[in-house]
Amino acid sequence: MEKRKKKLIWHIFPSFLLIIFLSLSAITSYSTSYFKKFFLKNSEKELTIRTTLLQKKFSDMLKNGPDNYHQIDMHCKDIEEKTDTRVTVLLPSGVVIGDSSGDIATMENHMKRPEIMEAMKRKKGICVRYSATLDKNMMYIALPVLQDKEVAAVVRTAVSISGIDTQIKSIRNNILIALLVTIIIAGLTSLYVAGRISHPVEEMTKGTAEFAKGNLTARIAVPESEELSELAVTMNHMAQALDDKITAFENRSMELEAVHSSMQEGVIAIDKNERIITINDAAARVFGFSASKLKARYILEIARHFELQKFIQKALATHKPVEDDIVIAGDKERILNIHSTALYETAGRRMGTLIIFHDITRIRRLERMHIDFAANVSHELKTPLTTIKGFVETLQQMTVKNELKEGEAFLNIIEKNVDRMIDLINDLLALAKLERLQGTKIQLEKHNISGLIQGAVSNCDFSIEKKNISVSIDCPEDISAMVDPGLMEQAIINIVDNAVKYSPEGKSIHISVTSQGRFVDIMIKDNGNGMNKEHLSKIFNRFYRVDRARSRNEGGTGLGLAIVKHIVQYHNGKIDVTSTKGRGSCFTLSIPA
Repeated sequence: MEKRKKKLIWHIFPSFLLIIFLSLSAITSYSTSYFKKFFLKNSEKELTIRTTLLQKKFSDMLKNGPDNYHQIDMHCKDIEEKTDTRVTVLLPSGVVIGDSSGDIATMENHMKRPEIMEAMKRKKGICVRYSATLDKNMMYIALPVLQDKEVAAVVRTAVSISGIDTQIKSIRNNILIALLVTIIIAGLTSLYVAGRISHPVEEMTKGTAEFAKGNLTARIAVPESEELSELAVTMNHMAQALDDKITAFENRSMELEAVHSSMQEGVIAIDKNERIITINDAAARVFGFSASKLKARYILEIARHFELQKFIQKALATHKPVEDDIVIAGDKERILNIHSTALYETAGRRMGTLIIFHDITRIRRLERMHIDFAANVSHELKTPLTTIKGFVETLQQMTVKNELKEGEAFLNIIEKNVDRMIDLINDLLALAKLERLQGTKIQLEKHNISGLIQGAVSNCDFSIEKKNISVSIDCPEDISAMVDPGLMEQAIINIVDNAVKYSPEGKSIHISVTSQGRFVDIMIKDNGNGMNKEHLSKIFNRFYRVDRARSRNEGGTGLGLAIVKHIVQYHNGKIDVTSTKGRGSCFTLSIPA
């Protein structure tokens, strides 16, 4: 998670405040320490003077020996009463012989006191510590009392320094109050100064935020400070220049985009590393992607086609235009005419290649259809016409010889071939009509499937009765679907008619209808000749016959199943077939309910 940013004022103000606080805290600490040392030093000097004066006094009193210890103790008490100074006199053994504050009879040995130990070394002993006897912090000064250059006793004076602590505390409190007042005043001042510095920056930030949103017509207010005012003026000029350039670029981009997107041809620009620079929707559809998802991707990621890769490498390797036709396999085979042109930068350096795709699938398919149509129609029409011509010539000769006893049979053959030609022409017209419907919306309506099947079977009654074939229908009355009744009935008629033609006499045909979710399945199963698997993918092609000789004998045109396929496709459905040689076939029409 990104750390939240702080405003400039909160970078400046706390720094000012911290510097002020640390400075005043240092001054307070130093002042308190200084005054404490000062008072202690003065107290030490004063106490040392008192002790020095008493040193001579007690030296004289000690000359009388132990008999004068009581007088020494009383003199100590008298001194404290007059000067508020504790006085203690003790022998070198540590035994107290006089003390202004305690009973010498009960006082412990003072030999281990630090200041006493120093005095015994003929030095001035100084110590500051807590006195349990007086329950106060005390300063002790001890000096040796010398007689004949030997330490005869130690005189120690002490004063309470609790008063010093009280004075120091009072001084510290006064300084802290002054510190607090100073911090508040300094804090408010630094806050004001920080605000004066940060406010213009915040205003400039708001202005640049407007620039970032694309509002380049907004302008930043010019601050009073020289540095920030120059920055604001420069940014305003930059925004104006950017606005002009972006407007010009957008106009040019819109013009190019309009041309680019309106082109029916696919256009791809790739760099020298085969990375896509730009691609339009028409080209993206060729590869089954969205144009917005293909920019900056490598062309080989989306066009995994060997012939196309060879073409791209060839186009990048030459400065001359390259052209070729390639076939793109997929759900539907597509034939593309590809043309490439080298792309150059303004400096004249090669930056990549522009590739233009022309989808010529429909053109090639129509060309092939026209060729196949001409070949098949000429072949299919030539055979019955030749037969008719032959029998007509024979009849003419028999008429001359008056041999008309076989004329009726010949005329039947002529009639059969004429009917075959009529069926062929009718199927061709039906197929042409369906092709004209390609790309248009057929009018679909909710229609009962049972009625369509009954109508289709009734249409085939003559051929069904002629071959003594039984037809069973299993279709619930409540099943209906969105269909064009005329076209869907024609599709069922064609399949039933085929089932009758290619079934031996006495066989059966079963028609069943089931509802499978969003689809209705119509299954037409016969027990006829069936076919091998290699024919199943081709039987919906025009003029395709599994057994040409048998188909001609049965009078088939080779267009019936092609018509069925077109009808089912226009209903957004699909047709499947399963078949086993000698055991019949099953056609399944699946159409949206």
